[in-house]
Amino acid sequence: METKISIRVDEFTKNQLETFAQNESKTLSTYVRELLSEHVGLDIYEDEDEILESPVPSEYPKEYCIDIKPEFEKSYGFTFLLTWLFAKGMNNTYTCSKDNLRDLKVLVESVIDFSSFSNELKMEFVKVLNDINRVLVETNSPSNQFYFSIANHQGSFNYYLLMHEVWSVKY
Repeated sequence: METKISIRVDEFTKNQLETFAQNESKTLSTYVRELLSEHVGLDIYEDEDEILESPVPSEYPKEYCIDIKPEFEKSYGFTFLLTWLFAKGMNNTYTCSKDNLRDLKVLVESVIDFSSFSNELKMEFVKVLNDINRVLVETNSPSNQFYFSIANHQGSFNYYLLMHEVWSVKY
């Protein structure tokens, strides 16, 4: 017997789950159902039109645990964002699609909302967010550029503060 469960997640998590599901050619619902079933120790296998679950959970070591809220700054999304930020430092022109820019906006919002960075560095990411929003609403001009990556601009991103905080983290 199946029971419906509704969960709320941030947009970044939903987008990442959708990407993982697409990579495995599965629906988001099927992918999340399998993740949850694996976590509680149920084996899932498909039998034509229905999903069957093993009634006997597998054994996990006592120290088994799952971190359901990993630190954002250790994620692939954050690494992608860092790469983009430093690439814009070398070439500040707007060269990606609006959809890609919206995805980057979600990543920047995730840094602001979920990272363990200082408030000072989070305010630097607010500059990037404001610049992304500005580019999203401006017309598609070939000379469109990001201001956060221009040295000595009033909206310049402090790359040195970012490097200092990232490099000072002890793992």
